[in-house]
Amino acid sequence: MRLGTFLSSHVSRLLLAMTTMALVAFVATPSAGGPPVSRYDALPRPAERLVQPMWLPHCGMRLVEWRSTAALRDETAESDQSLAVIDSTCRDAFQRYADFLRSKHLNKLRAEPDVLPAMSLLPGNVLLDGKASRSLNDLPSRFEAVAPGCCYWGLYVDSLNHLFVRNDPLIKDESGALVTNPRFVRTLTHEISHVLSSRLGVWDIVGYDRQRDEDLAEEFVAFMGLHFPAESSAEDLAFHRGRIPLHGAPPPSQPQPAMPATVSTAANASANTSKQR
Repeated sequence: MRLGTFLSSHVSRLLLAMTTMALVAFVATPSAGGPPVSRYDALPRPAERLVQPMWLPHCGMRLVEWRSTAALRDETAESDQSLAVIDSTCRDAFQRYADFLRSKHLNKLRAEPDVLPAMSLLPGNVLLDGKASRSLNDLPSRFEAVAPGCCYWGLYVDSLNHLFVRNDPLIKDESGALVTNPRFVRTLTHEISHVLSSRLGVWDIVGYDRQRDEDLAEEFVAFMGLHFPAESSAEDLAFHRGRIPLHGAPPPSQPQPAMPATVSTAANASANTSKQR
């Protein structure tokens, strides 16, 4: 073989290998087999979107997807009461975030957030339908390329400009009346910190660090007066079924299920979660 031909062939093979590696790096190989999953698989498909997106004025976001849970139909279905819980949580969090940043001696690049994300409400409880297709912990087929691993109640993916949150703004109190679910408020408040710290340019000033972002979100939850930890799926089910008092943290003796193993190490670095306990 002539030297020129050999070099040309060698370079071609090298370029092909590099291109293949780039494509592999862009997607995650599903742990359960099947076709590769990209971060865009996390976004709702046309048939999964609401026919008419719901505008949340205090959130500055559009709710584009809402999947209810059959076992908790009243608490997770679309309703004016549920929408009011979401929007009022945004109102309170947005109003106090600047004060919170000042209390942490953090500056922001922008006075107002730039483009805010769209929102999806999806099942999160893994003892019900939280691992089913198109649910928050549907890692093998939809979220594996963006989620750090099971299990979580909320997920903000900055690179997709999309916020995914649990679907239960309401819960039944001791009398059976539907009231605001404090655990949903906690989750959304945590995720709003991720959204605002990014969209106000906090990390453009101090440099981004995932753990610092998570710590800041938890500190904001406490700043907003929500002094109870994130719950497990078993605790969440007990809350919904009235086996644990609605207000306050579960007792320390409450048994905890073993957490499923992390399924992905290829998660997008811009994904921030509200983890289940």
